[in-house]
Amino acid sequence: MKKKIQLVLFSETKMREDVYQKRKAIQVRELHKFLEAAGKYFEIDHVDNNEIRTKKQGQLIAQKINEGDSPVILYIPIFINPAIVAHTARSIRNPMVLIGNQAKDSLSQLGFLAAAGSMDQIGIAYSRIPWDGSTKEAVEALLSWTSSLEMTPARLNAEKTVRALEGQTFGCIGGRSLGISTGTADSAAWEKFFGIDIEHIDQYELVRRADALLKDRPELIDQYTDYIQKNYGQVEFDATKRFTPAHLRKMTASYLATLDIIADYDLDFIGIKCQTELSNGYCLQCLNVQLLNDPYDACGQKCPVVCSCEADADGALSMQILKLISGGKPTALQDIAQITPEYFELANCGAMASYFAALSDDPKTNLRQVHLVPHGFGEAGGGATQFVCEEGTFTYMRLTHTGDRYRMVFFTGRTTKMEREKFLQYSANPYRPTSFVSHHVDLTEFMKVYGSNHIHVVEGDYTRDLEEFCKLKDIEYYHL
Repeated sequence: MKKKIQLVLFSETKMREDVYQKRKAIQVRELHKFLEAAGKYFEIDHVDNNEIRTKKQGQLIAQKINEGDSPVILYIPIFINPAIVAHTARSIRNPMVLIGNQAKDSLSQLGFLAAAGSMDQIGIAYSRIPWDGSTKEAVEALLSWTSSLEMTPARLNAEKTVRALEGQTFGCIGGRSLGISTGTADSAAWEKFFGIDIEHIDQYELVRRADALLKDRPELIDQYTDYIQKNYGQVEFDATKRFTPAHLRKMTASYLATLDIIADYDLDFIGIKCQTELSNGYCLQCLNVQLLNDPYDACGQKCPVVCSCEADADGALSMQILKLISGGKPTALQDIAQITPEYFELANCGAMASYFAALSDDPKTNLRQVHLVPHGFGEAGGGATQFVCEEGTFTYMRLTHTGDRYRMVFFTGRTTKMEREKFLQYSANPYRPTSFVSHHVDLTEFMKVYGSNHIHVVEGDYTRDLEEFCKLKDIEYYHL
């Protein structure tokens, strides 16, 4: 069976019609030679039987290509406009190879090198075949290249994740929290490296919308607070008024307001600063973060929306990668509270998807393990989602950056369940959702290469997928 491959033909721009007409016959001749040679081994789809002479045509062809998974030949038959090649290639998500010819009258080599240089300048991933496309050497190289794309499930999954990230938008609600500089990101670098835009949104927008919901949609707030009090293990309001029914309504309104922000700004994943403006001046956002990251809420099943605490941008991106690479599982941000040779103690200041409490497909089973308890800090008050993570195997990962270079550290670990009564006696901060993770990590190496106080988690072992992701994106990685 012949391998399927898509061909994109570039030609002279419409701005130089006279040159195009003079050289059209050369283009037809060289394309025919290439199709005849490669067609013996490949099922070639010459996309829409078209030639690209403008950027708009290139974008339309790119959209068509992205509907499928076949690799792509960028064919340069004559001299072309290299910017159009690069602009088109930037929008194609499938693996690409650049091919030309060596005919003396075609000037293909000139166009080939100009296009290649243009793509190199903006960091487009592609391969080059340096021989005349109709020769035996070129066809063999093309066969070898396509064979290298016959990927393992991990590679395919990584490819899918890379493509899924492109065009997404991260909503940064607030800014740097508590001076944690590792939570910040460069918008231009993200756009260039991952294809992700960053939308900055003031926390006042969350407050404004939440207050409007409290005033105008009390029945919707009631629906959620009733759901919480009915399904959570306990809702522990306290006499000190740090966590009261009024706090619960504000926390619920914050979640619903955030959903509205996500919809209105067309966001794919987010981070919320919380500390200290909201934690001291409005209410803590722990319930909001938990509900967003869970695969369900009072309205039923839903897709988890990645939300990082403290507006941790690289943390949210790490979580979004884990979510996509796992097929949509809930993820979490945790603090590295303590490290010993036997275990990591990981906790969050007050929020974690309730899914981790029991790892059940039944929301009620998970929620019964969650206690909403008065938080240990925050002048405005509110509740924390307290539980100990269920036993299971997990992937732990974090993206960090040094200058303009990213690094990924990841490993697997297995959690050990601790009963609530024992945990309450053990922990100095018992309001924190916590995991106890046995591991095989070289702690000396970990302390040398790891660059954050936060770490991120998803259920299952996705370390091979993450290796492939890093190879595709040329990211330095440490599989500990």
